[in-house]
Amino acid sequence: MKMNIQAVAILGSHRAKSNTEVLLNYLVESLQDKGVECLIFKLRELNVIPCKSCRRCLSSKWCVIDDDLTNKVFPNLVETDIIIIATPTYFDNVSTLTKIFMDRTWSLRGLLRNKVLGAVVVGRGYGLDTALNAIHNWALKHRMIIGDRGVTGRGFEYCEVIEDESAIRACEEHADRLKELAEIIKRHKIMK
Repeated sequence: MKMNIQAVAILGSHRAKSNTEVLLNYLVESLQDKGVECLIFKLRELNVIPCKSCRRCLSSKWCVIDDDLTNKVFPNLVETDIIIIATPTYFDNVSTLTKIFMDRTWSLRGLLRNKVLGAVVVGRGYGLDTALNAIHNWALKHRMIIGDRGVTGRGFEYCEVIEDESAIRACEEHADRLKELAEIIKRHKIMK
């Protein structure tokens, strides 16, 4: 039985030309080669407002901030099988855009459960694991499925990450695992 698997990627890089986007594109191309439909949201191109801690989502069950996260990104997250977070490292952690996105998903409590997590982190070397841990912790809070470490790449100057052969190889392996897990979960839902 052929399953329609979908992925949504969140790109948290502030730069229009970034190593993070280059590496994310490798991962997305690998997923598409395996038949996974992929949609990329570049946070830098969207109207994104930080969480105001208004707590109105407690009663509305949805974020009340009128921006592109609420109106464009969140509906796609709820419907997808795989969510990929791609970020550069900023001071040994995720970028500010990525963190704003993560904070805003508090309004989606319970709606991301059992989504498969994909992760791409790029930096000069230090902070890669810390940023990756932040993504994993975010996913655990949402009770998502983490079945693979993710991809870390080294690069500073634009396209330098292409020289990181282990990161390029890891994209292919990560894509295989993401698709495998999404199919297992989807098959289980169909059989229920």
